[in-house]
Amino acid sequence: MQTTTTMSPPPNPVADPWGYIVYYINLFFPYIMVVVSLIILMLLYFVITRLVKRSLRSIGMGIEAATGIVLVLRLVFFMAGIMIVIGAFEASIATLLSLTAIFGTALGLAFSQALGNIVSGLYVLAARPFRVGDYVRVGTVEGIVREITLNYTRILLADETRQLLPNSKVVTSEVTNFRVTVSDLIKNTEEEAETIHEEKKRRSYLQSIDAAIGKLRNMASDADAFKYTFDMNIHMSYDQRAMQRHFDKVCKDYEKVFLARPTYQIWAKPVAAVTYRFTFIVDEPMMIITKTSEFMEDLLEVYIANQK
Repeated sequence: MQTTTTMSPPPNPVADPWGYIVYYINLFFPYIMVVVSLIILMLLYFVITRLVKRSLRSIGMGIEAATGIVLVLRLVFFMAGIMIVIGAFEASIATLLSLTAIFGTALGLAFSQALGNIVSGLYVLAARPFRVGDYVRVGTVEGIVREITLNYTRILLADETRQLLPNSKVVTSEVTNFRVTVSDLIKNTEEEAETIHEEKKRRSYLQSIDAAIGKLRNMASDADAFKYTFDMNIHMSYDQRAMQRHFDKVCKDYEKVFLARPTYQIWAKPVAAVTYRFTFIVDEPMMIITKTSEFMEDLLEVYIANQK
């Protein structure tokens, strides 16, 4: 049998003024606490979102990414507000859990893909496999990172078009970042120079390494450079020695274009071809876009001429 509770009438304000005041304080106390709690929650929301926006701005995150994170915070605070209201009116734990589950399910069904990208975006921003301005290769896509948001990463391609990569694809793809620090380059180049001294290799190449070290030392030690590599296949029917002599000449010509003389090595020998891997270093990622095609064309000049 269901029982109902009825509230007793308030005391007479003339006979018992204090009891009259206490009666209404007790009556409206839950509502007052809800209002106070919601006001405090709102103040916390404004303070935290402002701090988050300032922090995201300091690390160079775009406006859209910051807006996405604020949206997530807004959802969290909205859920907190609902729990405060439900808890103030002494709702059961079962009711609270049911409402939370319903809200979470509806939100998940409506925004499952978007939330997946947001989670991936948060991972990209936390792990920082690259940053804005880096030259990267993500799967089969490569170019300069122009923007990182919660949903996607914007990349400037070699043909100077822009491609939006969903962050879920960034997380699941192989990522190559061609950025290196100048201090590491100096250390590696000095070690290479010592090796050449010991092996007594070509003096001209040693001089080019010394010139490269000089260029690198003129840059700030905490500055960044970009060490880019690409592969080129030459058919086995062509004279590989003649091809290598041509490569040496072209690499020497590009010593003044790049931070150091480009290098190459035989990387693989697929069927009926030899794969050469070329490496060059630049101080600006845009040079990879503007100079790679020109460099490749000069490397293949003799080969293409002999194929006609």
